Formats: sequence, C-alpha cells, structure tokens
Amino acid sequence: MAATSPKTALVVGGGFAGLAAAQVLTEQGLEVVLVEQGRGLGGRMCTRTATVAGTGERLTFDHGCQYLTARSPQWDAALERLRAAGAVAAWETGGRVGTAALDADDGLILGSFSADKSKELLVGCPTNSSVGRALAAAAGPRLTTLTGTRIRGLSWDGKAWRATASRRPVLSLRVTPGQGGGESEAADAAGGGGSPSGSGDEAEGQLDEVLASLESRTFDLAITAMSSVSTAKLLGGGGKGGGKEGGKEGGGVPLAADVAEAAGDVRSNVCWALIVALNRKLDLPFDGALLSRPDPAGRPVPPGYGPIAWLSRDSTKPGRPAVAGGAGETWVVHGGPGWSNEHADEPPEAVALELIEELARLAQTELLPERDVLHAEAHRWNNAYPLNPRPPVPPPPGSAASGLGLAGCYMLRADMALAACGDWAKGPRAGDAYLSGWEAAHALLASV
Repeated sequence: MAATSPKTALVVGGGFAGLAAAQVLTEQGLEVVLVEQGRGLGGRMCTRTATVAGTGERLTFDHGCQYLTARSPQWDAALERLRAAGAVAAWETGGRVGTAALDADDGLILGSFSADKSKELLVGCPTNSSVGRALAAAAGPRLTTLTGTRIRGLSWDGKAWRATASRRPVLSLRVTPGQGGGESEAADAAGGGGSPSGSGDEAEGQLDEVLASLESRTFDLAITAMSSVSTAKLLGGGGKGGGKEGGKEGGGVPLAADVAEAAGDVRSNVCWALIVALNRKLDLPFDGALLSRPDPAGRPVPPGYGPIAWLSRDSTKPGRPAVAGGAGETWVVHGGPGWSNEHADEPPEAVALELIEELARLAQTELLPERDVLHAEAHRWNNAYPLNPRPPVPPPPGSAASGLGLAGCYMLRADMALAACGDWAKGPRAGDAYLSGWEAAHALLASV
C-alpha cells in the first residue's frame, strides 16, 4: 500500500461478505468498524434458541444456512481457519444427507433418497451462530463490531465517509473492540460477543455513547455488504445523509446510482423456515434432503419444488442438545420458493401450522401440535437467495499485477473509495458471499 494509505474503513453488514471484507482490511493494517443491524454476526448462518415450557429444556435450531462446503481457495482457507478454531465440525451423517424425489402430488417417494457423498458438510459448533463470531475474531484487534444497529445514511464529502445510525431495541448491547467473538448464545442474541454492557439506564447510556462515537467518526473507505434490497436503498437515495454525495430519506440524491440500480435489478425469493421440536422421532430414511419433482423426460430443467424444498433432522448435528431426553428430535424445514412466495404475507403462526401438516404428510404420519410438538415457529427470510446475481465486473487496473486474480464479484466506485458486495454479486451460497466480500476489499484497496 502507498505511503498515504487509508487508515480507517466502515463495513456495513455483518454477514459472510462483510466479515470477509473486514478481515482483508484489517490484515492490511486498517482500523475497521463493522456495523450489523441484526443481533448477531454471520448472516443466515445462524441459530435460534428456545426453551420448552414446563421443563426448561433448551432447544437449538439452525434455521438459515444448513451447512458449509468448499467452494473457492479463499473460502476453503477460511473454513480451515474455522476448523482450527473449533468453530466448525463435520456433520457426520453416515451418508444420510442428499436428495429425494416428490411424486406428482408432492408426496415423498421414500425409496428415492440418494446420498451426496461428494463433499464434506461442515456445521458450526456448538451452533451455527458460532461461525460469524469466529470469523470476526479472526480479524483481530483492528476490528470493532457493532450489532443491533442500522446505518440510516452515509455521506461522502470527497475525502471521507460519515454515517448516521439508529439502534434496534435489544436487552443489551455488545460492542466488541478487536474480538468479534463471544462464547455464549446470549452473546449472539445480544450482539456479537465481548463483555456484556450494563442494563437499564446504564445500558441506554452506553448505547447512546456508542452511536454518538460512530456518527462523529470519519472513514477513509466504505464497503456495503448487505442484501440487494438494502444496498439499493442505502446507496440509491433511500438512506438519510448529507454532504457532497449524500442520499436523502425518501428519494434524495443517490450516493452511487449505478451500484443501486445494479443491486435493484437482482431479484430474490422469500423462504419460510419452520423450526419444530418433536417429543418423538420421525421414520424418515435421511437426516437432510433436498426435495424436488424430477422431470419425466429426464431433462436438466430447474427443480420442481413442492411446499417443502428442504428438511433436516437438526438434532443430528454435532454439539446439539438432546430433545425430550433423547426420545425426540428437532427439524428445520424450508418452504419451496413458489410456496414461500405465495405465502409471503401470511402470519407466521399460520405458516408454522401449514408446514407442520406438510411435514407430517411427507413422513406419512400424524403430527398433532398439542400431543407431539414441543416447540414450533416460522421465520420468514425476505431475501433468501438471489435469482439473477449480477454478472462479474472488470477488475480495477493494477489488481492483476498483485496476483489476486479477481473475478469481479463486487461493484466498485474508486472515485468515492466505495465498494459494494454480497451474495447478489456472486451467488446464493455462503462461500459466494464470502468471496464477494474478499474480492471487494482487495479491489477497493487496489484502487485507492
């Protein structure tokens, strides 16, 4: 880097893209602040916890991304670091994860299951929420993470970036300077690790101080690592901000109209996720399966999904707690794209009941909520995966000389020291998001 190298950077978004970008920047000596509007880090690689009423039994559900697999040299290296840190482990299923076929009525053909033994499946330990915390911790002491906070606007004055922010109501805030980790599920729920803040008025005061500190800072670089919808809103004038290139709430001057337009062109599916704990076991011949209707003519057409596209026996993953003293099990069910989109506006309670009925139909059994279900709820992922990721862009001049071999899975505004990344710029897998963030940070550093 040049003698006048940037010293500070703001990363907006704490999924895999943002965490990858943050690590690249800190490795190059920058002080980085990463802001995530959710309560934890890692995006859809997350875990929801619940307690069984009456017994106090703790349940965990990986309701988003189900597992991680190798996809690129950069992502493979990250997985090895996670493995070395004990943050991931193999989901040893004995060949019980793969695909199965649905009949014309979307019923499960039990004998159709085919195991996929071509790749190792890695899951977070002790839960999937551990992965985001571990990736943040790997970035070292130059990274500060701030969760439960939404960037409302960005402004660029020609030399530096500023941000305005608001916080979501949470019981406590965890600001992690230099250690994006934490050891407990409480840390994930509250915001990413470190030492817990106080409660009540003390916590409110700390929150106000943190936001005031964020808004008073300037940053040499900025990287947005959000969904396509959030990217388009923030950079297209939907974010409130001032300054030479500031957007304005409700349709002001865009910060980066070309980036916002490109992100806005990416379409995504809704995905309903059912998490359900049963006090008995289901007699299904797999621990995880992607379900679809095969084409009668055997043609390679897009999969025909039914109401349920994926289901997994979540309690078989390593480190997960026993259910009902070992007599029961937890399941995660992902609705098919078409079904989820059609039911996007239904109440979660109604969706949960419908998907429980579909699960019972697939398992060819009866599931009565009052008799068989210990816990159930539905979560709607609004931007589950991009349907038409943005095509690659040419890498910046000079990046080839560094030997990076960038594939262009990002968007770059070198004139504003800005890059945008996320799964919408590469593809729907966790490794795609990570690679997009890795490339965006390297491209931005090469251009300034």
